[in-house]
Amino acid sequence: MKLKRVLAACAAAITILGTLAGCASQSGQVAEGEDVNLKWVIIGNGMPKNYDTWIAKVNEYIGEKVGVSLEMEVIPWGDWDKRRNIIVSTNEPFDIIFGTGNNYIADIDLGAYYDITDMIETNMPGLTELMPEKYWEGVKVGGRIYGIPTYKDSSISNYAVWDKELVDEYNLDIASLTDIESLTETFEMLKTEKNDYPVYVKNDGVYYIFDVYDQIGAGTQILGVRYDDKDARVCFTLEEPDVYSALETLHEWYQKGIINPDASALSEARVYNMWRVAQGWESAGITSWGPQMGKDVVVQKVGDTILSNETVRGSINMISINSKYPEKCLQLLDLVNVDTKLRDMFYYGEEGVNFEYTEDGKVHKINNDWEMAGYTQATFFTVTQVDTDEYNQWDEIKELNEQAVSSVMLGFTFDTTEVADQLANCREIWLRYRSEVMTGVQDPATAVPQIKEELMQAGWQDVIDAAQKQVDEYMGK
Repeated sequence: MKLKRVLAACAAAITILGTLAGCASQSGQVAEGEDVNLKWVIIGNGMPKNYDTWIAKVNEYIGEKVGVSLEMEVIPWGDWDKRRNIIVSTNEPFDIIFGTGNNYIADIDLGAYYDITDMIETNMPGLTELMPEKYWEGVKVGGRIYGIPTYKDSSISNYAVWDKELVDEYNLDIASLTDIESLTETFEMLKTEKNDYPVYVKNDGVYYIFDVYDQIGAGTQILGVRYDDKDARVCFTLEEPDVYSALETLHEWYQKGIINPDASALSEARVYNMWRVAQGWESAGITSWGPQMGKDVVVQKVGDTILSNETVRGSINMISINSKYPEKCLQLLDLVNVDTKLRDMFYYGEEGVNFEYTEDGKVHKINNDWEMAGYTQATFFTVTQVDTDEYNQWDEIKELNEQAVSSVMLGFTFDTTEVADQLANCREIWLRYRSEVMTGVQDPATAVPQIKEELMQAGWQDVIDAAQKQVDEYMGK
């Protein structure tokens, strides 16, 4: 972790990246008359068709507010992982870049980002007031902060999404059908009555069964600490009673034809589902899940709303260690988060082209052509409500966040350095089995012991021991 103190030891960052000319240019001090141009790399459907006119309006606005001009690179979804890795690993110039927990730790270990811990309060007064402290805890690594979380649905709430027509036809009490084991009888009936697959999934299966386990930064479903375990026991999740029981049920469903037989080989699921579990909020049934499926749906919350490092790190923006203006980057991101006019420009596009304001202050979308992904940019809670929504879904999401149960491991990240090779090998072992285990193809009675045997040969116990030692130290044991 010593190399991560980039502000205190800029020479260390030079050693890691090998390309910086010196630390003086990174002071963030802006000379009088100096142009401050920033580049922000983000994901979406590619560059907007009206990018030039949009960015001109954005730059006019932010120039007056925080004295910067901005250039965006919007990378298409399919190109994201490859392009982003090239940008970071080759030290390509940028100031701000979007990321997730999948790359956050690895990029910090490369020394790619600024340690912004001591700059946040001064340069982001709006966001620090808007976002509760516990969300900053979710991006801490070694007690330091290297990224600005997107304060949105930053906790996990799972909902069972049902085809309303079926619920009404069979008078289903979906409130009593939230435990996975409780669903079997209903699914058997629907299988017979509708001659279809009540659980139609792709190769990641019914993945939500792992959501109650905090992965503590290990990056694999099979290692974690249960979110409400005050003893903070690091476990092999496949052997835990709740997960193991769910795997038994999935295997039973597969044998009975409740799960589609080609599930383990599918990379994309079909659009229609009698039932599925999705992460979101209740009104998403009306605004998203139903319209996507082309059916009316009803939803039922499953389990607690959980706040963990993983949920917060689903959307983060980081500042390049090479940026000349880290303070200006923070000031810009603060403005995008709290200034509703600017937030709408990023979320909806160009006023008069992509959207317009109604007389009652809502947003009317002229088209759906805006290419940027709104969840990557900034908070949801300063976005203007669209005129087609009867109620403000952002208020609902904010309330869920406020009610979220914090994982006992919030703020802790497993330093995997000493067991990196063992952990990498164990991840690969699980990936070989995952699709067939999670879609019910394999019987957990044989699959789980077989997986564990291979894991132990690959150094699994070393990983568990190292993780538990660090967790115990974090918990003050």
